[in-house]
Amino acid sequence: MVKKIINYIYVLAFLALMLVPLYLTNTKPYSVSEIDNRALAEAPKFGQKDFPSKFETYLKDRIGFRSEMINSYNVLNDVVADEMTHPSYTYGKDGHVFFKMSPNRSYNDYCVAFAEFVKKMQDYCESRGVGFYFAFEPEKASVMRDFLPEGTNYNDSWVDQMLAYMDSMGVNYIDNKSFLIEKSKTEQIFNVKYDAGHWNELGCFYGTSNIFNRIHQDYPEVTELRMEEYDISTGVAQYLPVSQFEVNETIPVFTRIDGRTNVSGKYSQGLKLDPAHHYFHYLINTAENAESLPKMMIFQGSYYNSRPQFLISRASEYIAIHNYQNVFNLDYYINAFDPDIVLFEVTEYAVKESYFGVANLRDPGWNPPLIDCRSGEPEDQQIAELLSSTEPLNERDLFALPYDGLKKIYLYDDDLRSMEYMYLTAEDRVLDLQKDAAGFYSTMVPADLDLTYASLVGVSYDGKKYSGSVCLREASFLHDFKTEFSEGSQKAPDPSVYTDELGSLTNPYEIWTDVKGNHFNSLVVQLLDANSSTYIGALHTSRGEEKVSDVFLFQAPTGWYRFRMRGNSNKKDEFIDYFVYLMAGEYYSYSYQVNKLTEDQIVFSSFEISGPGNPTAVQKDIVSDLILTEGASVSSDQTVTLTTVTDGNAFNSVVLQVVVGVDSESGLSTPFKGSSTGEYHGYYSHGSESGSCIVRLRGNSNKKDEYIEFVCDMKQGALYEYSFTIEKMTSNEIVISGFRFAQISD
Repeated sequence: MVKKIINYIYVLAFLALMLVPLYLTNTKPYSVSEIDNRALAEAPKFGQKDFPSKFETYLKDRIGFRSEMINSYNVLNDVVADEMTHPSYTYGKDGHVFFKMSPNRSYNDYCVAFAEFVKKMQDYCESRGVGFYFAFEPEKASVMRDFLPEGTNYNDSWVDQMLAYMDSMGVNYIDNKSFLIEKSKTEQIFNVKYDAGHWNELGCFYGTSNIFNRIHQDYPEVTELRMEEYDISTGVAQYLPVSQFEVNETIPVFTRIDGRTNVSGKYSQGLKLDPAHHYFHYLINTAENAESLPKMMIFQGSYYNSRPQFLISRASEYIAIHNYQNVFNLDYYINAFDPDIVLFEVTEYAVKESYFGVANLRDPGWNPPLIDCRSGEPEDQQIAELLSSTEPLNERDLFALPYDGLKKIYLYDDDLRSMEYMYLTAEDRVLDLQKDAAGFYSTMVPADLDLTYASLVGVSYDGKKYSGSVCLREASFLHDFKTEFSEGSQKAPDPSVYTDELGSLTNPYEIWTDVKGNHFNSLVVQLLDANSSTYIGALHTSRGEEKVSDVFLFQAPTGWYRFRMRGNSNKKDEFIDYFVYLMAGEYYSYSYQVNKLTEDQIVFSSFEISGPGNPTAVQKDIVSDLILTEGASVSSDQTVTLTTVTDGNAFNSVVLQVVVGVDSESGLSTPFKGSSTGEYHGYYSHGSESGSCIVRLRGNSNKKDEYIEFVCDMKQGALYEYSFTIEKMTSNEIVISGFRFAQISD
């Protein structure tokens, strides 16, 4: 009997070891593995081609404890066998650590496409009056060849061939490879072990100075760096990056003496950045006479992302954008930041499809130049001549959405679909408008750009040019300037046929069904993305004739969305979509009235949505009927303490949850999750039906959670505000003060 119990325990333990990593699988989209320095595989769609193999790759990349298992295995192999088994690193001669050796590349069509893309960038910039330079950075293996692992046959001749092709096209490039190979003969510009994937700060100093030496030929005020501009010291790097592999290496540290001001927060709001490569900073040089230096926009990679002290030295303003994928939005960023110089910086190992897709290399989708700054003719004169020779275009509404340092401008008109390219002229600048999948033209521009006398210019597919004035409107009121109907919906052709018991019937809309056996049961207000491919949430459900007026907090990323009025049914739904531009973190109000709701017909009218604005405060504190778990307590000053009473249990985060219905957790929402001390404040919009709910403040743990919770009645469409301070956060105790959860609007 005892043996059987032991066997059961063994089987259960084995199953736990198998299931816990699966339970902790990382399902977050756009995740990047620090230990591999790459994007993790995304979840494949069920039924797609090669689903089994792609799902296996996805699971291997994201299974729980993957990084911990790799680190432990690395340390064990180094101690026992003096071997490095890290997925990113390998040992070379004399203790040098390199990136894992990959098969030698050959010069191929991809290299040709990449080189030609760089030339496209240069042509685009120069035609817009912006200087352009391409900087190519070598990897450690290319520079420190004498220390490569025994037997390595390293060949990077493809680099020389690609740069030679750029040279033949007249690309302004800086080859830091040959320059740094010479420097490495007398200087330690790559560390022996630490950070084998990048140059060290001494190498960055020399490489940046070499870049400035080339730019100096065109901009004399940009000069080489000097050592005396920096406080130079040393530090100790204990581990290899993203690893527990101990190296304890002394490394050089450069600290710039002259100051800089970081204004990144002023310009990052609403800025378009690739979700997997979103590094951005905006620095102002505060050194004496810095205003005489050019304004530089740098598309850069990890060689510079943690080292702003170098490039800022010769720029009045330094705008840094992670190069991977974002570089294809060159037109968008030039409109936004209006730089004097664009520098495209790329490392040898990053010239590949996963970072720069070949389809975008061949066709980045940029507008051809409307005027050409290389002609020598003044830009304002070129613009005036252009506008005088175009055919007329009717005045269009131009919406402007203000941020802090930038503002987004956009327009939509079905007639503009006949245009191949759209431009806006303002303050002697030509702005290239980008068209999205929903047919909206937009771009980002400086907040102080005067659009009062802006002109819209279109180029049709047959090459004809059109221009017209714009009517500037602040994007504070959102209405149905663009509406899409499903098969069973339309703007009501004859409002008089409906019985209106709810006031004047204005702009009525009709939804009907002709599907046999189909029955409408409600009108549901939903939010979807602009392409109707992603469901955001439900705001309200009407089950009969009523007048609705409500407010909601928009919590998805800023952008275009569909505000859908959907006739909910048992077989086939019908709907009417309003295109709206919504800003993250802002309040919007909407109203409409349901004039008729039967099984086969819905009529609603007086639809309106406006914002951003402030909610109507009703301040309804709803904390009541408090329930505590065994390890939770609330003191007289309303301080909540969560402690663990389970051996081996460890808290890892604080979670605020709303559970729809008191008997089930099927409708679970998580407005907040955090793992550090500090003050927290946020909002929750209740999209589910009105009724009893549970609000829970939980200490999340690896074995047994502890929490406080209360039961309350929550209203559909109402807005709730929460606030609290995490005073203490350890593995066995959490202390929270000032907890408040209140309804602030009906």
